[in-house]
Amino acid sequence: MKSMDLNTRALWQQRFERYMKESMGYLQYAARSNFFGFLLFLVILSSYYYAKILQRLPTDYPYLWIVLLLLVPLLSSSPIRTLTRSADRMFLLRIEHQMGPYIRGGFMYSLALQAFWTFLAWVVLWPLYHHCLGREEQHFLWMLALLLLMKLANLSASWQESRFTNERARIASVSFRWIATTALVSLQFLTSVFWASGAALVLILAWLTATHYVSKYLIGWDYLIAKERQQQARLYAFFNWFVDVPHLGTRITRRGWISGVTTFIPFKQEAAYLYIYMKTLLRTELFGIVMRISLLGALAIAVSSSETARILIFFIALIISMVQLTPLERSHRYTFWLEMYPLDRQLKAGSLAFIIWSVLFLELCILSVPLLIRSSPILFTVPLIGLAFISLSCGILLRRKFAKNALLET
Repeated sequence: MKSMDLNTRALWQQRFERYMKESMGYLQYAARSNFFGFLLFLVILSSYYYAKILQRLPTDYPYLWIVLLLLVPLLSSSPIRTLTRSADRMFLLRIEHQMGPYIRGGFMYSLALQAFWTFLAWVVLWPLYHHCLGREEQHFLWMLALLLLMKLANLSASWQESRFTNERARIASVSFRWIATTALVSLQFLTSVFWASGAALVLILAWLTATHYVSKYLIGWDYLIAKERQQQARLYAFFNWFVDVPHLGTRITRRGWISGVTTFIPFKQEAAYLYIYMKTLLRTELFGIVMRISLLGALAIAVSSSETARILIFFIALIISMVQLTPLERSHRYTFWLEMYPLDRQLKAGSLAFIIWSVLFLELCILSVPLLIRSSPILFTVPLIGLAFISLSCGILLRRKFAKNALLET
């Protein structure tokens, strides 16, 4: 098949156009659901309260840890979208020496996208940095330039890690990158761009020296394909909020430390849906998403000095988690085994609503801890209002929605 001496740049372009066309199609559903309007509202509201908080924030506030929490994950986590497929390990393996233009296409796309998010994060952090440093602040563009160079270095290292044949070497390299990025960002904000740049050069040379003797594939097909599958699954999970994604893959994680919760569910026919969907929640990405929202919400409440902002964060976290949990209903839409047993479909809506309520109640308890610390007595009513809110939403609104969908499926 001589045509396999193909233009790999054109192959990347073809796959990228197909990927963007599919993504734009799903984003249209997101736009119809007013998601972007809600997002714009959150941005405007957050900007307003951000400005209000800065007015009351002391100039000696320890801002660095906020910078590290936002920038280090953005800079260190550097996945590369290659749009590779399972069949590529067979059909493109024989021309992997010609894959340079294809890989560069994926690298440049990933760099552009992640550089944009880095720029956005720095724009958000700049008012806080300016407020705390005043005349001692460094130039906006110089700071941004070093952040973008760190992103480029992390992305280049991430590509080399995909080629490592040894998993332990890859883990060591990733750990080194996270530690080095944390140190460089700290040095950049505590001293100057000049010293941070010098330290970055030393750390890059150390990394290159350490990884020079690590055995590498020309292209780590298995690793790239697995990572691409994970990234695409996350994207489909986001689109699944707005429309049913038929080829959405489900990533199962055992989580033995929490899965034992289902042992308390009685072994009865009436509890079948409760057991199935509880297991599904605990072993899929939904559980991790809600836990991350809860922890981030608790952290945001803890650092906020405005009671109004804390209350808003409290309810916004609950609402976002509720939206995230709603797709749990579609988890077993195509599981034909459920049709082989005499299960009462009318119990499905109540079971789903109860599971979502239970998770939201747990999140409410987590968020209430930082909310009630150093708060006025009036804030003790907020968790009660939140409990009434999730009870009303789950017990009436979501239950009716699930019951209606179950009837339509029947």
